[in-house]
Amino acid sequence: MTGPDIIFFWVARMIMAGGEFLDEVPFRNVYFTGIVRDKIGRKMSKTLGNSPNPLDLIDKYGADAVRLGMLLCSSAGNDILYDESQIEQGRNFCGKIWNSYRLVKGWTVDDSLAQSKECETAVKWFSSLLNSTVETVEDHYSKFRISDALMAIYKLFWDSYCAWYLEIVKPAFGSPVDRKTYDATMEFFEKLLKLIHPIMPFITEELWQNMAERPEGATIMYESTPVSNGFDAALLEKFAQAQEVVVAVRGMRASKQISPKEALKLFVDGEFDAEFEPVVRKLANISCISRESAQGSGVSLVVGALKLFVPLEGLVDSEEQKEKLLAELDHQKGFLESVRRKLSNENFVAHAPEAVVAMERKKEADALERIAALEESLSSLQ
Repeated sequence: MTGPDIIFFWVARMIMAGGEFLDEVPFRNVYFTGIVRDKIGRKMSKTLGNSPNPLDLIDKYGADAVRLGMLLCSSAGNDILYDESQIEQGRNFCGKIWNSYRLVKGWTVDDSLAQSKECETAVKWFSSLLNSTVETVEDHYSKFRISDALMAIYKLFWDSYCAWYLEIVKPAFGSPVDRKTYDATMEFFEKLLKLIHPIMPFITEELWQNMAERPEGATIMYESTPVSNGFDAALLEKFAQAQEVVVAVRGMRASKQISPKEALKLFVDGEFDAEFEPVVRKLANISCISRESAQGSGVSLVVGALKLFVPLEGLVDSEEQKEKLLAELDHQKGFLESVRRKLSNENFVAHAPEAVVAMERKKEADALERIAALEESLSSLQ
């Protein structure tokens, strides 16, 4: 008998036994995994000696890291391509969770301090993002896409909570944080622990017990997983634009070797919600955001259809900036030409799904906006 035949045989036996002895079907779903292979694609076996001892891995990295690493290797519907670097990634994630908790617990809380605008915006954003991710995770679980559910939680914890949220709400060195922001941050952290607990039971139990006094016998295993109460898609989209602005300014600093400690002025031309200006000012170290027309020499940046200008007063070479803008303009014109070739193909327009054609037309419109923004930036350097 082949492998699938053996599996089918035992599944059928269990179903028949359930009907015979319990008068009910014992289960209605069967989850199959692929073959475990090493990183070069060979099937793991004792003969090849490419199968690691799980107990040795647990001793080296920890049980939570092994569980997380194995799931990172296990995309639904495919063979499991095991690589020890994924276990190392699991260990690093454990360290990230632990350090983020130590950071927040080390803050001093001032009950009389008012919540700042950037903290208020950050709390609203992360609350909405958390609810959105909870819905995504529940959808993945309902379809048995366990690895996809893990990746959604992993990115929410590492990228959104640690890399963005904590950077926004983190008080200056030696300064306190307001009570409202601190309580919201701890609430978010507890919900994140509950989300990741089924995959990482040990570190989550340890931290959950440490967060507050718990009744005797209490455990995170008995806690309900977070439930979404809806999210604001428009808010998430606007915050994503603010993130792009921060990344663009930080990238410009790196390319021009400008210290992150040096405050810059930012001119914004385009639709940008003022609610997110405090976030940009803090994360990109911007002293002032102006909606006026930019003047003088500096660096022009394009974020989507948004035009940005950072005056640098001689800190950058305008000719060098001009060359980069010309290169980007050539790239955008080439992209526009490729899109228009596709749209001029009558066979494509007639037979492609309406949504696909609409997407190509949107690409054309976006490219035209970027080209116009780049040309305007070039004219300001003349």
